[in-house]
Amino acid sequence: MLRKEFAFVGGCLLLLAVASVGKCAEQAVQFRQQAAHVGDQVGQKLAINLDVNTTIVQSGQIAHQDRVKVRRRQDRLIEVLEVDQGKVRRARVSFPHSRQQSPDNQDPTEPEVQPVEGKSYLVERSGEQLFVTDPQGTIPLQNEFEIVVNSVQTLGLPNPLAKILLQRTVHVGDRIELPSELAEPIMGLGDSLGKVQKFELELKELLMVDAQRCALFDATIEIRGRQGDPTEVDIDGSITIQTDTCRTIEAKLAGPLHMTAAEQSYQVTAAGEFRVAIRSHYGSEKK
Repeated sequence: MLRKEFAFVGGCLLLLAVASVGKCAEQAVQFRQQAAHVGDQVGQKLAINLDVNTTIVQSGQIAHQDRVKVRRRQDRLIEVLEVDQGKVRRARVSFPHSRQQSPDNQDPTEPEVQPVEGKSYLVERSGEQLFVTDPQGTIPLQNEFEIVVNSVQTLGLPNPLAKILLQRTVHVGDRIELPSELAEPIMGLGDSLGKVQKFELELKELLMVDAQRCALFDATIEIRGRQGDPTEVDIDGSITIQTDTCRTIEAKLAGPLHMTAAEQSYQVTAAGEFRVAIRSHYGSEKK
């Protein structure tokens, strides 16, 4: 069954989702890349779940137990306004929905509306920096600025995944070791869980998604805490990439989290699960 969702971006009706999947008979693929154009649009849906139980044992007795839940749900719409040599220079970014449940909320058990929900921003890339203003040209408050930048941190940068995939013909069953820093934007939490030690993709099959030829990869990501932090996170899942553009259209990742730290008089253990799902739908404004 087809499922369609629409939203307005800059006065234009944008198709956000069409569920249509079919398999391809090919067993190998060569990837290609597509330059950005003014009017390109992408709608993205992000869901992040982090659930951790912590126990402190002192002198053989449980001294404290705590459960931390983080839930983030965000819909964002990006419309390209200006390009420079095939890369995005300026874009309009809108957030129809952006909510988060975390221990920092006034009520940690309920999601709170984030300050970007229902708003649009103009984002411009200049070298390594992103400049953000509201539609009137005013720089937003710090809490809004940080959410916008974290949501579109790779806007206008070269696609490092494309650089790796364009170098080879990939066969079903091939495994590709990727630079660890490529995993952090996909997970949507930056390096807050620790440092990515391993990021590997294995091509499982070629298929058609929304009339576009795609490659479905199994993904393996290993995260370890920085020095002095014994956190371990082992994540598995899938990543779907358009073969003609090297755009990631879907990532679904999940894995257990574990940490144990011991001192002379007490022991701290934490165990839980991390899940993230991102779905992107690409279109273009009709001229």
